[in-house]
Amino acid sequence: MDDEATHLSLGEVRRIIGRLRGPDLVRLSLLGRVWAAGLRYHDADDLLYEALDRILSGRRLWPSEVPLPAFLSQVMRSIASQWRQEDRREPLREDETEQIFGDEAHDPSATYEMDDLTSRMRSALASDPLALAIFEHILADSDRDEAQRALGIDATQYDTARRRMANRLFDDFHSGWAYAP
Repeated sequence: MDDEATHLSLGEVRRIIGRLRGPDLVRLSLLGRVWAAGLRYHDADDLLYEALDRILSGRRLWPSEVPLPAFLSQVMRSIASQWRQEDRREPLREDETEQIFGDEAHDPSATYEMDDLTSRMRSALASDPLALAIFEHILADSDRDEAQRALGIDATQYDTARRRMANRLFDDFHSGWAYAP
């Protein structure tokens, strides 16, 4: 009796992956999003493409009894784990900059200027609470879906408020980014 799992040939793998359609790729991308959460330098698409590359190149053998979504999920989980380990071993870029340039790397005046600018932008948006909330989500690096869920709005409401926010900021700050109330 053969204890080794049988694997799909590269031709079978290419044929199965070649049959994927747009909706299949969207579902796989969403699955990649789950595993990519918390990665610093890679996103869900990077993860999906790397998994497909490893499978199509034969570096990752596909057991014949495992369905595509489950197998790709395992591969993406493994890659994400590997990338997280690499991220933990890699020194922070800010630390590297400090080691190279010493105290010159951190300019406190730049931080104060940015804080001042965001404060002035908040003041400019104070009369439009939804636009201000979207601005805060942008500062927090929330994606569109997260902001919509948190604010309880649909895509049209989000787009409309985001346009109002952008127009207000452009009108008030476009010439030299100096806000004059």
